[in-house]
Amino acid sequence: MTSNAPKTPRAGPNRLAEALEKNEAAADAVQHVADELGVVHAVLSKEVAKIVGEGDEGDAADAVERTAALEKKLAETAEKMSEVNEALADQHASVKHLMNAK
Repeated sequence: MTSNAPKTPRAGPNRLAEALEKNEAAADAVQHVADELGVVHAVLSKEVAKIVGEGDEGDAADAVERTAALEKKLAETAEKMSEVNEALADQHASVKHLMNAK
């Protein structure tokens, strides 16, 4: 038998605030890793070029290129997470406003 009683919202202002806080921390961590990987890539690029020359030769050169791709992917992920954070912040403000209006 089903009840007609209103259900408690699963995503109240506190849960949205917690989700936003966690996602912001995760986005910051991802961005930090992307920044660090960018530094690693720059150093490896310079050092590997000295060792193997300017051509694409060997596993070391492949690894350097891979760090560039990973850094780009992490930076894009951090950007997408920031967009999610903006949506969560908007949703949190809307829910909070609705809750305060009651």
